[in-house]
Amino acid sequence: MSTIKTENPHVWFQAVKSSGQKLTLQSSLDYKSYPMGFEVNFSNSSTPADNTVTLYNLSDTHQNFFQKDEKCYLYFNWGSSKKLICEGYISKVGIGQSDGVNTTMTLTFTEGTDYSNVAARSLKVSKKVQKNKYKTVTVTTPGKYVRKREHYYSINKKGKRVGHYRYHTVYVKPKTKKKRVKTRVTATTTVNLAFRKGKTYKQIIQGVASQANIKIAKIDLAKNPVMKKSYTAKGKPLTLLAKLATKCSSVLTYEKGKLVIVNPKAKKKAWITITDKDLINPPTYSEDDTDSSSGSWEITTPLIPEITTFSGIKMDSKWLSGKFYVSAGQHTFDGDSPQTVCTIKNYG
Repeated sequence: MSTIKTENPHVWFQAVKSSGQKLTLQSSLDYKSYPMGFEVNFSNSSTPADNTVTLYNLSDTHQNFFQKDEKCYLYFNWGSSKKLICEGYISKVGIGQSDGVNTTMTLTFTEGTDYSNVAARSLKVSKKVQKNKYKTVTVTTPGKYVRKREHYYSINKKGKRVGHYRYHTVYVKPKTKKKRVKTRVTATTTVNLAFRKGKTYKQIIQGVASQANIKIAKIDLAKNPVMKKSYTAKGKPLTLLAKLATKCSSVLTYEKGKLVIVNPKAKKKAWITITDKDLINPPTYSEDDTDSSSGSWEITTPLIPEITTFSGIKMDSKWLSGKFYVSAGQHTFDGDSPQTVCTIKNYG
């Protein structure tokens, strides 16, 4: 018996303006709502996926509601309760096109927030340092009386010239001159964000993300070693975060529109069981290009909204059995047949 109940499919698409104004469109197969289709991608990449929603026969008011950069949410479920598939921001608003019967409008939205363009300079921090500063000042020496010695000659009784000294007091006028003076001042400069040795990788990940204003919804590290020497954060923040996650045997990726760091081998809290009744096509196998001893399987099922990257899959089929995890996939709905196609790999 199928574990997926495939009755009464519902789709909801909601857009929210910065003012808080919302528009929610609902689609079902009862022909009393707005028909729509969608294509949602997911993978273990730190670059957000581009997804599309196709809307049909909207009024001009509804068409004009959608604008670039609006927050949006896409939900699907077999039934009337919402289950989130993905959230993000509208990146392109297509022009409504008519075939004489229906008017079609396609919206493209980027999963979550794209942080790939956050510049390396965002990791610069202010630091106060002591510096030498030189300035030229005018110094005036006050006038004063000084005793001066004067040399003079006289003729003695024998007719010879004899030298003598005598003293008298003279006044020396005030003098003004330029002088270069060195001082120590406190200056503010910018340096790369740095961490002392002894910090854990998780602390560094949190520090880099905070400084770059990157929101990570969840951090689940397979291991969390301590830095044995100081660490300076250089380069684009998203690239650094992905590398730091890899050092912890974890992956920086998106999960239904939220940027997360996950442990691919973490113990799964829930498993999605797939039986022969659930499979639309038999699983297909692909060898790993870098490792012939391992590979992946591609399975196609009715749409399962719970499935996303690293979801746990328990296969109970005559073609394939065991525990797997999802590495990539796609949810699609053409208005008639909601499907999930995903790539699964051996768990453990």
